[in-house]
Amino acid sequence: MYQQSSGALDELTFDPSESGAAASGISNSGVISGYEVPAGGPPVPGFWTTTGGAMPLTGTYQSYAEAAAANDSGTLIGNYGQSGTVSSMPLVWTAPGYAEATLPGLPCDRCTRLSTTASAINDGGLIVGSSNYEIYDSSGNLVSSGLHAVTWLNGNITDLGGLQGADYSAAYSVNSGGDIVGGSRVGQASGAPTHAFLYHGGAMTDLGTLAGDTDSSASSTNDSGQIVGSSQGSTTSRAFLYENGHMYDLHSLIDPASALPGTVSLEDAVGISSNGWIAVNGTDSRDPGWTRAFLLIPE
Repeated sequence: MYQQSSGALDELTFDPSESGAAASGISNSGVISGYEVPAGGPPVPGFWTTTGGAMPLTGTYQSYAEAAAANDSGTLIGNYGQSGTVSSMPLVWTAPGYAEATLPGLPCDRCTRLSTTASAINDGGLIVGSSNYEIYDSSGNLVSSGLHAVTWLNGNITDLGGLQGADYSAAYSVNSGGDIVGGSRVGQASGAPTHAFLYHGGAMTDLGTLAGDTDSSASSTNDSGQIVGSSQGSTTSRAFLYENGHMYDLHSLIDPASALPGTVSLEDAVGISSNGWIAVNGTDSRDPGWTRAFLLIPE
């Protein structure tokens, strides 16, 4: 856990016997979701608090499982993956007892539950993610199939569709007002590019890309409606900030007086807080070959 105010980097552990652990997200109330890796066992979901203490989440996990996000009501979401397959199952744990429940996928007439993933939850309990689907008509003809962005509320799933009828989309973040962001193919062609989207008021809007790029994806949105993510060309990836109907290359917003311009490549903005602080992954030419984490603080 990194605390910007003090610069402290503190280790989060479950117990001395674990062979590894990872944190996935943090709520405004200080609940940190993630997983531990017990010695000789599969990863087990759990959470920490910023004031100290850790708690593994109950369940029988024969394969990989993690807690991906938490809201301020104490609800955590995560995913379970079955070893040897590409199947997955979204999970929910609700305070105070943290009993585990599963979330349904979209209709899948002749397939197993593949690639059904919960990604984020807001304080109203709205969960976003993605689910595969496969629908046949009464004569056994395939009508449609693919992967779509979805929401869950009170255990009920809603299909958000895709841009221009695309059969591939996924949602990655939701704010307190229910605005959802993610990525979707633009059209039904298998080779169609993927663009960042905003889902608001029942409609999915294409956010486009930075000039010269072909693809993009939105990773996070805050309660002010600011959106961050990445825009990609054939060989490049650039972090962006989208606000007031315009997508900005984050490099263009860096203070020229700072030490970053000319040496840093900001490749993927992965999170934005309510006060506009942005977490970005990228590289630094002064230390080549490594991915680095950056914090951008607006003035």
